[in-house]
Amino acid sequence: MGRLHRIELENFKSYKGHQTIGPFNDFTCVIGPNGAGKSNLMDAISFVLGVKSSQLRSSQLRELIYRDRSDDTDDNTRPGASKNARAASSNEADPRKTWVMAVYQRNDGTEVKFTRSVNMAGVSEYKINGKVMLYADYDKKLQEINILVKARNFLVFQGDVEAIASQSPKDLTKLIEQISGSLELKQEYERLQEEQERAVENSTFNFHKKKSINAEIKQYQEQKAEAERFETLQEEKANLLVNYLVWKLFHIERNITTTENAIDAKAQTVRTTQLELNTLEDDLASAKKNLAVEQRETYRMERQIAKREKALAELHPEALSLDEKIAHVAKKIKSIQANGTIVKETYDAQLKSVSQQQADLSQLEKAAVQFEKEAKIQEEARGVTLNQEDMATYSSKKEEVALRTVAQTQQLGQLKRSIKTEREENSRLKAAVSELEAKKGRLSEQEQNLLNHQKNVESHIAKVLQDQAKAQNELNNLTNERSRIEKTETELNEKLTNILNQLMEAKLDQRESEKEQKLKETLSSLKRIFPGVRGRVSDLCKPTQRKYDTAISVILGRHLDAIIVDREKTAIECIQLLREQRSGHATFLPLDTLVVKPVNDRLRGLSKGARLAIDIVQYDETLERAIQYVCGNALVCDTMEVAKHICYGLGQQVKSVALDGTVFHKSGLITGGQGGVGSSTKRWEERVVDELKKRRDVLLVQLNELSKTKKRGVPEESLRSELAGIESKLSFSREDLSATKRKLNGVREELRLIETELAEKSPKADESSKALAAQEAEISRIEAIVAQIEDEVFASLCRKVGVSNIREYEEQKLKRSQELSEKRAKFETLLSKMRNQLSFETTQMNETKERLTRLETMLTTEMATLDKYGGERDEVQNKQTAIRLSVETLKQGLLSAQETLQARSDEVNQIKKAVIRVQKQIDSLQKDISVKESLVEKLDSERSSIFRRCRLEQIELPMEKGSLDDVSLDDVEGLRPSAANENDMDVDTDSGLPTSSSHSRRSQEWKITVDFTDLDEEQRQAGTMEQMENEFLDRLRQLSEEIDRLAPNMKAIERLDGVEARLKQTDKEFNVARKSARTIKEQFGAVKQERYDRFQKAFTHISEKIDEIYKSLTRSTAFPMGGTAYLSLEDTEEPYLDGIRYHAMPPLKRFRDMDQLSGGEKTMAALALLFAIHSFRPSPFFVLDEVDAALDNMNVARIGQYLQDHASADLQFIVISLKSSLYERGQGLVGIYRDQGVNSSKTLTLALDQFEE
Repeated sequence: MGRLHRIELENFKSYKGHQTIGPFNDFTCVIGPNGAGKSNLMDAISFVLGVKSSQLRSSQLRELIYRDRSDDTDDNTRPGASKNARAASSNEADPRKTWVMAVYQRNDGTEVKFTRSVNMAGVSEYKINGKVMLYADYDKKLQEINILVKARNFLVFQGDVEAIASQSPKDLTKLIEQISGSLELKQEYERLQEEQERAVENSTFNFHKKKSINAEIKQYQEQKAEAERFETLQEEKANLLVNYLVWKLFHIERNITTTENAIDAKAQTVRTTQLELNTLEDDLASAKKNLAVEQRETYRMERQIAKREKALAELHPEALSLDEKIAHVAKKIKSIQANGTIVKETYDAQLKSVSQQQADLSQLEKAAVQFEKEAKIQEEARGVTLNQEDMATYSSKKEEVALRTVAQTQQLGQLKRSIKTEREENSRLKAAVSELEAKKGRLSEQEQNLLNHQKNVESHIAKVLQDQAKAQNELNNLTNERSRIEKTETELNEKLTNILNQLMEAKLDQRESEKEQKLKETLSSLKRIFPGVRGRVSDLCKPTQRKYDTAISVILGRHLDAIIVDREKTAIECIQLLREQRSGHATFLPLDTLVVKPVNDRLRGLSKGARLAIDIVQYDETLERAIQYVCGNALVCDTMEVAKHICYGLGQQVKSVALDGTVFHKSGLITGGQGGVGSSTKRWEERVVDELKKRRDVLLVQLNELSKTKKRGVPEESLRSELAGIESKLSFSREDLSATKRKLNGVREELRLIETELAEKSPKADESSKALAAQEAEISRIEAIVAQIEDEVFASLCRKVGVSNIREYEEQKLKRSQELSEKRAKFETLLSKMRNQLSFETTQMNETKERLTRLETMLTTEMATLDKYGGERDEVQNKQTAIRLSVETLKQGLLSAQETLQARSDEVNQIKKAVIRVQKQIDSLQKDISVKESLVEKLDSERSSIFRRCRLEQIELPMEKGSLDDVSLDDVEGLRPSAANENDMDVDTDSGLPTSSSHSRRSQEWKITVDFTDLDEEQRQAGTMEQMENEFLDRLRQLSEEIDRLAPNMKAIERLDGVEARLKQTDKEFNVARKSARTIKEQFGAVKQERYDRFQKAFTHISEKIDEIYKSLTRSTAFPMGGTAYLSLEDTEEPYLDGIRYHAMPPLKRFRDMDQLSGGEKTMAALALLFAIHSFRPSPFFVLDEVDAALDNMNVARIGQYLQDHASADLQFIVISLKSSLYERGQGLVGIYRDQGVNSSKTLTLALDQFEE
């Protein structure tokens, strides 16, 4: 075959310029540090072989072109350089194109150069041996040497190993299809499969079409016989219909004549009664007018009283508010005056203290100046001095002493530093203890002062509480009296409210009773006119037990007043009558057309305490359809819990109603309420209403009397104001006591903390003093040693100078210097302390002065406010007195007006009763007339409908006068002659009654007359109307049903010939479709077999090889047999349509899914699968990128041994690895490193086969 000899590339990814990588041996390892560019070599090989950019770790091809990033550190990246300058520099330096060339060397030594390049536009160019060609030809040339780019059976990218092992069975099937070549037949396979399905479908369609035509021929033959039977029945039905319509018209004419005579008699009675009603209405209008005048006057006086009482009530809170404000301001003035006295005394004391401190500071400053002068004079008068020679001797001797006492000096220095720190700590502790003891004394004194103040405040609070109890008792007595009056007033108001509610209920019940009575009269009228009207649902059914009344009324709901009728026709006629009479609306339930859902028997035993509503209602069996319709599958539950359990616990979508009327709907809504289907309506008599009105008037008089005797409570308001002031004092005193207690607790807490701190710091101060003494003794001991050495060294100098020892000389000078320094420090400390104290007290004095000024300003402001509130309070009190006097006057006038109003009201009620009695008589007569006129109109409309039907359906009726051609299809008025001038209209007389012109047209006024001579005596009798009509309708229905069942096709014979011709054409089409299906089936079978053979060949080879390879990779001295691996097909007949499962069992482990294997085990299994797949159509080389990343050293060695054993002239391995146990087995190494100088990846090549093992 051949091998990959080398790779040449230019400006590819991290490789700058033109570089050659190789030559590659049979087993070459690529090594190098992370980030050097090893994987970019893998990308270069993939790129030149035509792999897409998405698999090369880049989203676009132009990203593969080398980009120099070293310019980021040059002058262009300085802060002063512009973005344009950096962009221009980068554009000039970066290349615009990259290319990679793979040199493939055949076994005979000839080379084939595969080149791929890409520019900045992302356009690729392919060349072979320098000749440009299309990618398809380029890929074909690669396939000739078994390089399958789509299958990628020669490339294993970094991180792909585990993905290969864990891929789904479908993905593994697709991979083997690509390797075997069966994928090339997939499109042809699917196309032929689809054509085969269409051919079979077409053949089946023609077969069924042929079968359908044969059935159609048979059907037309049967329809011919039905047509003759249909004509006979049609003729019989037409004769029966004419006889029925003539019979019905005869009885309609007779009923219209009888009803019109009854209407004339009742109309005369109505006219007489109407005259009496007019007289009573005139009297009622006059009485109402007088009553309205009295009502307006009473209402006007009540509004004036209410307005003044409201104004008085509005002034009351204002007066209380002013009293409280005055008390508050007075208290505030007293407090300001007390604080002012204290602040003034404090200011005088602070002023005196500041003057004294200023004098003391002046004297101290003068003493400091005098001290400096005296110190300078004393310094000049004293002291032993050394000449220059003696100073030189002193210095040399001092150095000698320093050398001899270096150890003592260091130790002495450490001790002095330590003792200095210890002295400072000791001084700090002693100062802290002294300060704490002083602070303790001040706090103890403050504690005693607070205790004394607490006792004073507590005695003041006790006195205020006594005053408060006394005022509260007086207020309670007044409040109890007022509460008694208010309680009595409340009881009277409750009684009055109850009576007013009863009167309102009486009015509502009267209206409800009238509505109920009207509904009953309408229903009674409908029953008289239409025999098929059964009655209302509420009258025709009732619950089996009284406890179900509420629940059943809720379930029936809007159907409670629905009217049940026997037929839909009856319902339509009733609705027409109600519309004509304007008698309101009603719902009708026709038994013959109601669509009723069947009862769900499963609900009967659904839960304990739940019953179907239909089971607890009593009704006539003939009404079962209507009752079942209104009840449905609703459940009646004993409790809400049972209903909730059914709807929510059992999840049943059914309407559940508890006994109290709570509804759980199907949608999840919950509705609560009470029903009243079984409750009887109260009927209020006139006597009861009159008694209620008298009781109302008595209660009103009592309330008026009570309002006169009710005290307005001026003393009570005064006591409330006094109590408010006492409570303010008490509140202030309690706040003062609370603040004192808080301060006392704070002082005691602070004392406790100081004592704790003293107990902690006193022992520390004692210990510090002891440690200080010990250190001073040690210093004295060391200083004695140093002094002895100094005496030896300075003996001659001391004799010359005339001092006993050198320390005497040094101490004289140092002592004078230290004394002066200490005195200066004391002066500075005293001066600083006095200046700070003076500054602090001066600031305090200024703040006290500002506070005194503010208090004086506040006192002036509050005095002005107090005067203002006093004037406002006097003004409010005057207004309250004036309003009370006017209210009393108005109430006396109101009582007289109410007596007059009651008399007028009684007069109006008497006249109303008479008017209502007469009105009821007239209404009853008019309703009877209206019912009868509606009946005439209904009969007239029914006769007109019969004539229009005959005209439309061309039914020939026997006529005595006129013809059906005279019947208008739009209006029946054309059938009647005009009773008056066409411009006339119906009018009412002065009495309000309609004239005779509003009556229905008489029956003898029609233009056409039907001949009834063919009717026999039995058909003319009125007693047998309903039975006779039912017989007619039953026979007509039987004939119609028989005719409908026949439904003949009158053109069956004509269509029979055309159907036979279509049968011949369909037979030809069926034969052609069957032949086409057979041909396509054979073609599909051939492609299917070819695809199966290719796939099965590859699968068999890979399946046989994979176990052998896996054993080789997992074999060891401990496990000489190695592991087991095999492939299994999910579909053995057409394996390429389903998945292939890969199973691997490492040595001494049971079978597990691939996902449950470790990372190393997955890698070994994946490599075995890759090597097995590669063995079917082996490419000349195999490139692996860090496939050993998840393997331990032992498995890496096994992989290396396998690659070493199988590498040959026909199979070349190029492996990227970082593990020495693998790359040490290679025949050659390619090292990749990063050249930071040029910012590019570079390579080094080393042939290992020249070295002996």
